[in-house]
Amino acid sequence: MTDDIAYPPVELILGLHDQIVAEGESTEPGVRSEDAIGSALQYISEGFFGEVPETIHEKAVHLMRLLVAEHPFVDGNKRTALRTVVVFYMLNGYAFDYGDEIRALLHRFATDEAAVDIDTAVIYFRGCAGRN
Repeated sequence: MTDDIAYPPVELILGLHDQIVAEGESTEPGVRSEDAIGSALQYISEGFFGEVPETIHEKAVHLMRLLVAEHPFVDGNKRTALRTVVVFYMLNGYAFDYGDEIRALLHRFATDEAAVDIDTAVIYFRGCAGRN
């Protein structure tokens, strides 16, 4: 990691998921793949196959995408991904003030991630993220 961006550790994301489970009356606990979480973090920090998300907003979009699409948890993947992105921005001095559009984006990442225009998502994230 050669940038000045702070990344949440896997343990923090697992803790965020535990919070989601505790808050949801019908949310099933359980982790399917801790490796998928680590892989998402590795991609946004170091990249794969010569592709590295450059800006914090690109990194945030891909973090959300991967945590939703890879389904590392038994339940609560979209909520955990959203909370993780909020925390990721907080760790880097931003507030992520998203609107209702985020629900549609989370749903698309879960059902047809290839159909999501990443550039448009990055523009949306950039508009929602403001410096603290």
